[in-house]
Amino acid sequence: MPLLTGVCGLSQRQAFATSVAVILPLCVLSVGIYLMRGGLDLMAALPYLAGGTVGGWLGGKWFRGMKMPWLKRIFGLLLIYGGVRCFLP
Repeated sequence: MPLLTGVCGLSQRQAFATSVAVILPLCVLSVGIYLMRGGLDLMAALPYLAGGTVGGWLGGKWFRGMKMPWLKRIFGLLLIYGGVRCFLP
């Protein structure tokens, strides 16, 4: 993201969308490889896939109209929450 915004001159939103567009094909390729090698239990993954799909769609709709300072604050709070969770049992 810093390279996409700093070097390529993309906005924060464009950089995020571009990074997701790059990550998605790599994830699809990884799933295909794990499926061929038998290392993926697709039935166990289905609830997470469904939840991630619905959550991603809803989050995209919800965050589209949100101002960037609020997104940064929410992300910062999420990072703080994750850091605190790492240190607490």
